[in-house]
Amino acid sequence: MWVRSRWPAVAVLVLAGLTASCTTQISGTPLPGRVTVAPAPSTDPCALMTVDEAAELGFGRGQPDPGKPESRIPPSCTWKSADPDASLDDSIQVFYATKLNIGEYYSHPPEGQEQMGGITWQKYPSFFPDEMCDFAIVLSDTSFVAVAGQNFADSTKTCDVARKVAPVVARHLPR
Repeated sequence: MWVRSRWPAVAVLVLAGLTASCTTQISGTPLPGRVTVAPAPSTDPCALMTVDEAAELGFGRGQPDPGKPESRIPPSCTWKSADPDASLDDSIQVFYATKLNIGEYYSHPPEGQEQMGGITWQKYPSFFPDEMCDFAIVLSDTSFVAVAGQNFADSTKTCDVARKVAPVVARHLPR
């Protein structure tokens, strides 16, 4: 009889303990729409650079593009300069393919490689070789990430933006 009369009290104490252990209070004020840390590994190309990282490099918020699977164009995210008067030469596009072999995207083999962000990126020829610069890393047979920059005003600076962004993107790639 004693056990039966104490059971509800014990159950309430156990439930109260479990509930209390599942809550954590965090101080501060949430800022809506602001991602400062990339979530766990994601195939979202816009998750490869946080808002703060983009701002440090002079970019505004990334603009997603779902891609065109029928044309073998993977999803991408484009970051443009935070300066509204800046040209497209100050922008970068990051592609994240999850169902496409890199050989189906680039028609030519890489023409070199560079170490950026602890990763060896392959440099691929682009459609406009003097004005555009593409670096890519293969993640699997059917996935890769590419960083594409351009400079139509000064061909000596074609790869500058891509070289600035690749190390940031590298920090967010699955290992």
